Amino acid sequence: MNHRISAFTLVETILYLALFNIIFFSVITWAITLTQSNRNAEYRNAIEKNAIFVTEHLSDTFRRGRTVVEDESSFHTGQGSVRISTDSDYFDYNVQNQRLRVNRNGGTFLLTDPFVQVTEFRVQPVRNEGEILGVRVRITFIAEKYPSVTKTIESYYAFR
Repeated sequence: MNHRISAFTLVETILYLALFNIIFFSVITWAITLTQSNRNAEYRNAIEKNAIFVTEHLSDTFRRGRTVVEDESSFHTGQGSVRISTDSDYFDYNVQNQRLRVNRNGGTFLLTDPFVQVTEFRVQPVRNEGEILGVRVRITFIAEKYPSVTKTIESYYAFR
C-alpha cells in the first residue's frame, strides 16, 4: 500500500507568504496614498471656497463703499489692513491670528475657516491725482495641516 502524502513544502510556504506580503503592502500603500490624496483635495476645496467667499465679500464692500480711510489702513505690508467707509458705516479688513476678519461698525466677523490660514494680506492703493480709486489686494491661503496646499489670489477692487 502506497500512500502519497501531499503537502506544501517549506520553500513553497515561504514563497506564498512572500507573495502575500508583497500584495498586502501594495494594497496598504495604495490605500494610504488614496487617503492622503483625498485629504489634500479636501483642503484644496476648502481653500478655494474661502478664496471665493473673501473675494465676493470684498467686492460687495467696494460696491457699497465710498472711500478708503488712509489713516486707518496699512498699505504695502504682508499683514496689511484696509478701512472702507460707506454712506452709513465702515468695514475694516485685517489678519489676526492668521485668520482674515472684518470689523463692521464694531462687530467682528471671521471670514476664513479655522483650518485655513492667511499668511499674507497685502493691500496697495490705486490712485489718480492723489485720490484712491480702489486697491490691489494679494491674499495667500494655506491649509493648516497641509502647508503644501496653498492658494494666492490677486485682485483689484474699485469703487463704483
